[in-house]
Amino acid sequence: MTTQRRRRANDMQGRRAGIVSRLIADAVDLVAVVVWYVVLLSAFAVVRFLLTSSDLRLPRPGSTFNVIALFVVQVVYLGIGWSGTTRTVGKELLGLRVVRGDGRLLSRQSGFLRAVVCTVIGEPLLLWAAVSHRNAAVYDLWLDTAVVHDWRTSAQVLEAAEPREPIALDHAG
Repeated sequence: MTTQRRRRANDMQGRRAGIVSRLIADAVDLVAVVVWYVVLLSAFAVVRFLLTSSDLRLPRPGSTFNVIALFVVQVVYLGIGWSGTTRTVGKELLGLRVVRGDGRLLSRQSGFLRAVVCTVIGEPLLLWAAVSHRNAAVYDLWLDTAVVHDWRTSAQVLEAAEPREPIALDHAG
């Protein structure tokens, strides 16, 4: 069974990810963003407790602050996760990587630009991947990016002869 799984994984390497795996990865990433936000609020509460001796409790910011803070946390989380050899938690769990349309890794700027676009209008535009013959969301077309199956670790990507070496994309899938 393990050999069969490994063979199937090798066959899928570099192929564009479908809508289901992308939605699952995005759901995991949404949970991770909320967890990071709660961790940041908890850290603030601890620092406030240590500095002011007030009660140790989570702050209750207003809805405007929450929207802005969650936006910033999500952009930073996704931007870092999609840049270079790194991945978000959701993409890591599903063996996915965001790359440029030619299969090369995203630069820091491209990763953050994609993060802003996806945070502002990403999920509705992702649904296009369900009918696209390239499994591309609308923003993938705009930004010339792709989400592919890639089970290599960051270290394995860096060990490659050329760290920016393109992943062989299957353009038919």
